[in-house]
Amino acid sequence: MRAILLLLLLYPLLEIATLVTLAHHLGGGVVFLLVLASSLLGIWMLRNQKLGALLTLSSVLRQGQQVSLYSLLWPLRYALSGLLFAIPGILSDLLAILLLLPFKGPALNMAAATRAADDVIEGEFSRVDKPADQQQRLH
Repeated sequence: MRAILLLLLLYPLLEIATLVTLAHHLGGGVVFLLVLASSLLGIWMLRNQKLGALLTLSSVLRQGQQVSLYSLLWPLRYALSGLLFAIPGILSDLLAILLLLPFKGPALNMAAATRAADDVIEGEFSRVDKPADQQQRLH
């Protein structure tokens, strides 16, 4: 828990240090334009994500074949990378680019999952109560 807290405290300092170092090498105007462009890209990605995420997820599930877990999480990765692009800084941009890279994750067998859901037994039941005179005799 302390490591996470320490990382959260060090992250802004690392972002500032990378921005200052990059501004020293490339110039302040270039770094400012880079940060502005990445923030606009992140905002654009977040605004245009709405229905596309659900359509992507439904098309992957409709295939019914082996699906990668990484491809199932594409809408989440896209939204998180948009958020990281919107945060000003170079490290957040690098993390966002890593999330957008098309890595292939472990395969999931969707056919076995749908077969397991088909094991439903259907039927009807009716409740039969004892007549009132038999219930009074029991008491």
